[in-house]
Amino acid sequence: MPVILVVDDNPQMVSLMQEMVQLAGYETEVAYSGLEGLDKAREGMPDLILVDLMMPEIDGWELYHRLREFTTIPIIFVTAYDTPQNEAKAIALGAEGFIGKDLTPVQLVQHIKFVLESGNQPNRNELLH
Repeated sequence: MPVILVVDDNPQMVSLMQEMVQLAGYETEVAYSGLEGLDKAREGMPDLILVDLMMPEIDGWELYHRLREFTTIPIIFVTAYDTPQNEAKAIALGAEGFIGKDLTPVQLVQHIKFVLESGNQPNRNELLH
């Protein structure tokens, strides 16, 4: 069963995403900061990582760069800052997805399934809103 790592400093958002992911049949790990997420990714090597942009210690952008130093695990940004500029930056970096926190459970699960089933090489245009 695939393991999804949820990295977000908002405990309510972590709980919500964790519930959505588990209801879809995935196992979850959680981290409440970028540094904790980095450690958990190194320790457990999840199948996919959901990353918030704005977090203490290191933000989602920095976490992405640090993760890419040692892994190609798919990363989907899930953020309240879902501006066109941030979305363009995420796509330019090579993230497998970028979605706003106003997502529905179905949207989140569809993004996760698409990325996992496509072997880490999705057509990013299909991941856009």
